[in-house]
Amino acid sequence: MDINDVIQLNVLKNTEILAGEKGLKNIVLNTTIIDAPDGYKWCASGDFIITTGYPFTRNMHWEEGITKLLELLVEKNCSGLGIKLGRYIPGLPKAAISFANENNFPVLSLPNKVSWSEIIMPIVTRINKQHQSELKMNHTVYEMFHNHLKKQGKLKDLAHLLNKILDIPVTIYIRNTNEKIDVQESYFSKEEIENIISAFSCDQEKPIQRLNWQQKIFTVRWIYSSNRLEGGVFLWEKHCRLHTWQKAAIEQTAVISALEIERMRTVSSVFQRFRNDFLSMLLSEKVESRDTLSRRAEEVNWHLKDHYNVVLLDFDTKRQQPVNNPNNISIWQRKENILEMLEYELKWVLPEALIGFDKNNIFTLLIPNKYNQNELVNNLTKLVKKININFYGGIGRLNNVEKLSVSYNEALLAIKVAYANIPGDTQNKIGQLYIQSFSELNVERILFSSNPHYEAKKLVEDCLEKIIKYDNEKNSELLHTLKTFLANNANFDHTADALYIHKNTVRYRLKMIEELTQLDPKNIKDQLLFQMSLVAFNILDSTSNTMR
Repeated sequence: MDINDVIQLNVLKNTEILAGEKGLKNIVLNTTIIDAPDGYKWCASGDFIITTGYPFTRNMHWEEGITKLLELLVEKNCSGLGIKLGRYIPGLPKAAISFANENNFPVLSLPNKVSWSEIIMPIVTRINKQHQSELKMNHTVYEMFHNHLKKQGKLKDLAHLLNKILDIPVTIYIRNTNEKIDVQESYFSKEEIENIISAFSCDQEKPIQRLNWQQKIFTVRWIYSSNRLEGGVFLWEKHCRLHTWQKAAIEQTAVISALEIERMRTVSSVFQRFRNDFLSMLLSEKVESRDTLSRRAEEVNWHLKDHYNVVLLDFDTKRQQPVNNPNNISIWQRKENILEMLEYELKWVLPEALIGFDKNNIFTLLIPNKYNQNELVNNLTKLVKKININFYGGIGRLNNVEKLSVSYNEALLAIKVAYANIPGDTQNKIGQLYIQSFSELNVERILFSSNPHYEAKKLVEDCLEKIIKYDNEKNSELLHTLKTFLANNANFDHTADALYIHKNTVRYRLKMIEELTQLDPKNIKDQLLFQMSLVAFNILDSTSNTMR
């Protein structure tokens, strides 16, 4: 019961509210009499205090005494004070009224002719009845949730059950599955709920919070599982004072939701292993038909696009373990946890991307052909900041889904380069991404390759194969022009003189080379690629494609 309920009792219907009217909803858990100057010491939180005020007029002036009493009762978190005026305390002084109003502490004028027992007994009886009612409701609530578990109800059933018990709009939001179940109505979208989570401190020690977001007041019970914030149970009611049985219902909903999350995580973990197996097959050099790939992808609930960039990400366990692994969990378990977080954040940052582990347990992402190089790197940077761990990574070039092994091998080489180039002063930097794109590599393609012969051959194919083919078909001299241009330090005049042609012809031929290879012979970086490929070409047998 609250102070409002107290003044509705028959014996106190004519009670005057002297101060603290805004505190009439203060909960009353008990009532007690103060008849000694130090009686306040035995008061407890939620007590409604009744007194004549006499004990506080003996050692000091009554105005000072009653004001001091109010200060002590507010400090004890009592619910209110009822005082008999006239005999010892003629009225409530201005200082006491001001203090009570400021602290929303109700002070009532009790009828002088009513005995203490006539006041105490109805209050205690009402409190006891409410306790009995609370116990009965608690039992009913637990029975309802027990039946829900017996019937193996889903999260949707759970949300409807809580709504039925509380009779207010309810939302259950699960982050990992991006699931939002609304009963009656919801104030916010999934994106807005994520913003709420980012803006507020979701304390596991204080799971139930009253929040104000965009001028809307609501209650939320955060859902935690394995010390991770998994979502929340939202109650969309502005003025919602929770009784014990209501809190029990909310707690039961959160606990059952957490159990369901753990069940889904177990299923997802098993499912992810099938995805990892499929991903390893997809990235191997074993060629499967598109129909076979699509069918196997559907088995793991993936829908394949035509082209992907393979992106590999990993983190340095030696550098980051002490900071980010306080519970000292295994590296594999930690990687599985991070994979789950990456998978969730990908829905917002890189939709339609696929993720899993390769055979080396490196985070492997297949990014569809929707982003240019800068967009891809920017989105990956956002992704890493969300996870708040330092990553290094490599990006392979775009390739069709039947030949992703090419992009994968490129990403493997690129991630080696990225790791080698991580700055030494990263200890105090969190959420950083050190990434290298294969398309930006030059001599690193040979230096960091585990198979330099293969990489030299690939370099010739990437840089020279289309030029050679064009020369053979058109009987042109593009390759000879390129060699001469590089030999003359990219000087147009000297190249034209050496070839006995006009320099505009040189420009035309170089433009043709650029169109064929997407490499610009005038660009210093691309010149280095051409130089390396020409050296590799000279030591490869033109007919057998083996080293001479």
